[in-house]
Amino acid sequence: MTTRRNALGLAAMVAGLAAGMAVPALAAAPPPTITRGVLTVAYRTDDKPVSFIADGKPTGFLVEFEEAIAAKLGLKVRFVATSFASMLPGVRNHIYDTAAFATLVTPARQKAVAFTTPIGYGQARLVSRSGAAIGTVDGASGKTVAITQGSALIPLLRHIAPGVKVREFPNIAASLNALIAGQVNGLFTGLATANALVKKHPGLVASQTVTTGVAEYPVAKGNPKLLKAMDRAIGELMEDGTYTKLFVKWNPPAVRIPDQLYKDYPGMPHQPPAKA
Repeated sequence: MTTRRNALGLAAMVAGLAAGMAVPALAAAPPPTITRGVLTVAYRTDDKPVSFIADGKPTGFLVEFEEAIAAKLGLKVRFVATSFASMLPGVRNHIYDTAAFATLVTPARQKAVAFTTPIGYGQARLVSRSGAAIGTVDGASGKTVAITQGSALIPLLRHIAPGVKVREFPNIAASLNALIAGQVNGLFTGLATANALVKKHPGLVASQTVTTGVAEYPVAKGNPKLLKAMDRAIGELMEDGTYTKLFVKWNPPAVRIPDQLYKDYPGMPHQPPAKA
């Protein structure tokens, strides 16, 4: 009887195809990951508003964007706290599938890992104490500036401010403590983080904004299927407005989505205009 039912079902499907009827396609299988069915994502605990801990849970702009990507791929998501310096080696060595960091793409980093399509364009500011303000980034020449260990901002700062003395710290919290204590003259970091520090600490001021390069998510070179799937998911989330909504949620109106990102993803909903 079972064989007969199967045969009848197959015959009905063939008849349906012949008649032009739509037959549901099988759902695409989730891409391969370190742990089957789970996207393991490295994140930082102190990089507001990009990735940090609130109420004991990972949160922030790029944490929520990674959650949206995982949902698109039919994967659960697991966040693992790590330092910036450990992030790329961890992705390369298949400890993490990717990272909730807007990682600046450099030739050296491209040798270590693969990168998705763009998720942003890096911008940075120099933060200093208001009583000893450094008004412009090139004004850091001859001064000591804190930067997160392994950051691509280090060669950029040295290019803009020749003669600058760079001190590397494991995270933003350590860099901030050194700045407040007067151990360094400034702190060079990403735009969103710089703005958050100045807003939280009235005794700090920030320089002009400088462009640092294209930012993308890292993926291990040995997992092209995951890379392709993430690229597709990113494109869909850009087009459906998810990225724009999260950007607006986590950034003040003065922080703008770079124009180049709209060119990368035609049809992407625009951020509301900033109020005068």
